[in-house]
Amino acid sequence: MLFTFSALPVFLLITAILSLSLCVYALCAQKTAFSRHYAGLMFCSTVYALGYGLELASPNLQTMQAMLRIQYLGIPFIPYFWVGLACSYLEPGGLPRHWHWGLLTLSLAIFALTQTNPLHHLYYAQMAYQRLDGLAIAHTQKGSLYWANIAYLDLGTVIGVLLLFRAWRQAMPLYRTQAMLLLAGSLLPWMFHLIYVMGAAPDGVDIAPFGIAATGVTFAIATLRHRILNIQPLARDLVLDGIAEGVVVLDSKLRIIDFNRAATMLLPPLDVSMIGCDYAQLTDDADIASVDQQVIIKNERQLEIRRSELKNRHGHSIGIALLIQDVTEKMAMIEDLRQLAAFDELTGCYNRRHLLELSARALLLAQRYQQPLSLIILDIDDFKKINDLHGHPMGDKLLSHVANTLRYRLRATDILGRYGGDEFIIVLPLTTGPQGFEIAAQLRTSCATECDVQLSLGVAEREPGCVGFDDLLKNADFALYQAKNAGKNRAMLYPLSCSSDKPIY
Repeated sequence: MLFTFSALPVFLLITAILSLSLCVYALCAQKTAFSRHYAGLMFCSTVYALGYGLELASPNLQTMQAMLRIQYLGIPFIPYFWVGLACSYLEPGGLPRHWHWGLLTLSLAIFALTQTNPLHHLYYAQMAYQRLDGLAIAHTQKGSLYWANIAYLDLGTVIGVLLLFRAWRQAMPLYRTQAMLLLAGSLLPWMFHLIYVMGAAPDGVDIAPFGIAATGVTFAIATLRHRILNIQPLARDLVLDGIAEGVVVLDSKLRIIDFNRAATMLLPPLDVSMIGCDYAQLTDDADIASVDQQVIIKNERQLEIRRSELKNRHGHSIGIALLIQDVTEKMAMIEDLRQLAAFDELTGCYNRRHLLELSARALLLAQRYQQPLSLIILDIDDFKKINDLHGHPMGDKLLSHVANTLRYRLRATDILGRYGGDEFIIVLPLTTGPQGFEIAAQLRTSCATECDVQLSLGVAEREPGCVGFDDLLKNADFALYQAKNAGKNRAMLYPLSCSSDKPIY
C-alpha cells in the first residue's frame, strides 16, 4: 500500500468530514428532491466512513461490534439515496412513488436486521478480532442476510449508474461534465466494494469507504465548480414531451432519430419502429425537410411545419429539427377574420371597404391595358317603406335574397359589394357601357321576378379621361339619381343615352 495502515483512520476521518460538509451544504443550498437525496447519500457516506475509521481503531471485539452498528446506520440506505439521486437528476420530481416506498422498505428492513444481528446471526454468523500493524481487523463468517444486502447494494448501484449514464448521454454540453462527475462518483466506490467482496482487498481491509473518499472529491468538484445543486438539467423526456408542438429530429441523412409525444399524435404513423427510417415515410410532401415553413394537410388536419437546422459548436450542420403544430383552428380563425374583414355579414357580398379596394384595382388594370370596364350602382325602390311595414328582420331577409339573386346572375370575374344600406355596386371588367346597361336591365328583371322588388340602377363606363374610381362612381351615381327622378324601377346609362323602364308585372 502507498501509506501505512496506521494512517487509515485519519484518512477516513477526513473523508467523513468532507462528506458531512457536502451534506450540510446541500441541505442549505436548495430544497429539491435532488438536494435531499444528495444530502442523504453524503450523510450515509459520513456514517460509513466515520464508523469504519473507529472500527479500525477499536481496542477490542465489543467496541468493533458497536462501530459496525454505527456503520449500518447508513449502509442500508445507500441504494435508496443513490437511485434517488440519479432519478432526481433526470427527473426533477425525483423517485417514482412505488420506487420510493419499495427501496425505503428494503432499506429499513435491512437496517432493522443488522441492528439485531446478535439475536439471529443472519448477517454475521461469527466474528473474530485481530490486530494488524496497529489496526483492528474483523474476520467474519457472513450469513445469508449479508449477501442479500450485497445484492441490494449492487442492484441499487447498477440502477443509479445506468440512469446517470443515460443522463450523460442525453446531456447538453453545459451539463455533460456534471453528469460525468456523478457517474464517476457512482462507479469508484462500487469498484472498491467489488474488490473487497471478491476477497482481493489487502489483509481483509474493507476498501469501499476509500472509494467513498473518491466520491466525495468528485461530488465536491461537481458541487463547487459546476454548481450541480444550483444548475441542473431538465430531463430530455420532460422537455421534449412538455412541448405542445410536435418535434421530429432528423440526422444529416434525413433519417428519424428522435421525436416527442406530441409528434406521434400529429403524425400517427410515427412510432419507435421508425427510428432510423427516412423521414419521407411520414408524409408524401417531398419538400418537408427543405422548406423553412409550410402547411400540409394530414388526416384532414392542417399542420404547420417549421424547419430548424441543427449545428455543432463549429457551425457545421448535424441535422434538422422539424417543429410541427396543428393550425387547423388557427387557419379557420384566420379565414373567419378574413371573411369579417372583406365580406358583409348580412348579404355575403364584399363590404364597402373591400369593395372599393377591389374596384380601384380593377379600374387600374383596365386603364393599364386599355380595356373597357363598367360599373352599376343600384338600390331597392321604397326599401324604407318595406322596413316600416314589415319590420327590419323582413328587410334584412329581402336584402340577402336580392344579393343572392344578383350573385347568381353575374360572372365569376364581376365584383359585387354592398355599398351601404340597400345600395349595391357591381364592377364589370371587360364590359362596355351598353353591355353593362343590358346586364343591369336583366338584373332588374330577375329581382322583380324572384324577389318581388323593384330596382333603380345607374350604369357608367370607364372614360378615357377617368382619373380614379371616384369619377366612375360619380357618373354611375348620377345615372341612378336620374333613374329615381324618372319614376324608379328602371336602369339608366350615363350620359343618359338610353333608359330601360319597361314596367314589370
